[in-house]
Amino acid sequence: MKALKIIGIILLILVVLIIVLGLIAPKKYEVERSVLINAPKELVFSHVVKFHNWNGWSPWAEKDSTMTYTVEGKDGEEGSVYKWVGDPKITGSGEITNTGVTPNEEMAYHLHFIIPFESESDGYNRVADAEGGTKASWCMYGKNAFPMNIMFLFMSMDAMMGPDFERGLELLKGICEKEAAVVASYKIKEVNLPTKRYAAIQQEIAFTGMKDFFMQSFPALSQALKENKARMMSAPSALYFSWDAGLGTTDMAAAIAANRSVSGENIKMIKVEGGTAYSVDYYGPYEGVGPAHMAIDLFLKKNNLEFKPPVIEEYITDPGLVPDSSKWLTKIYYFVK
Repeated sequence: MKALKIIGIILLILVVLIIVLGLIAPKKYEVERSVLINAPKELVFSHVVKFHNWNGWSPWAEKDSTMTYTVEGKDGEEGSVYKWVGDPKITGSGEITNTGVTPNEEMAYHLHFIIPFESESDGYNRVADAEGGTKASWCMYGKNAFPMNIMFLFMSMDAMMGPDFERGLELLKGICEKEAAVVASYKIKEVNLPTKRYAAIQQEIAFTGMKDFFMQSFPALSQALKENKARMMSAPSALYFSWDAGLGTTDMAAAIAANRSVSGENIKMIKVEGGTAYSVDYYGPYEGVGPAHMAIDLFLKKNNLEFKPPVIEEYITDPGLVPDSSKWLTKIYYFVK
């Protein structure tokens, strides 16, 4: 009986100790780091608001080459979900849900770790104008539930996660500043484009299928112009009516402006009204055209101008005559309202 009494007293002391420690242990945690990036706020925000861009600056993706991910929903908008699976000892698995977006200011998220252990947190990525560029902040916060909060008397979430946040922001800074330097190199010109009528083949396709689409469409268009005795009034072009970066799809047309109506299988005439547009000249392989589009997009936003579709790419250089892709000229036009 005496032994049982002693055991009972010890257990009581342990219970009281756990309760006391639980009361004084931190019930919340917050990890936040910031970095100054020499790049426009809109450019930096495009990398933090889109889950498809996260792997470029994720410190965990850098550590774990086996990690794979998927994005569900419309990337960059509330409700989209990033799901990852990786090495259980490095990245584990889980999902991040976009819980709200303030354009060019903040993307809030909810983090659900599944492996190696269940946990949930909230957080945000914020950008703000700052002297010398853009201040980018990355934050994660949550609650320490009793009795698990006791272990945070002996460890620090900030010390554990802070270095990873710092590394992620360092990677983000490198990506954005390199991209900003390329974007800034483009000279944007205001032009007045005439109205044109295009013989076109229009489809909604995946970005990955664009090369095959062009290779099939432009020969068919050239043959149709010849059969209809029409004259080319532009270089081979692409007309982009809409696109979804999250889904990786675009509603677009391979097109050649013509001096008369052209008919043929899957071919229709598209009239593009002329007007004020902003243009850049891009030299290089077609897959590297992204920063040139970003240059115009940032220019329009900075000057409170709203573009109206379609966006036009004119492929001035014939790759068959000029094998060096660095010399290929693509003219890009954005009409404004």
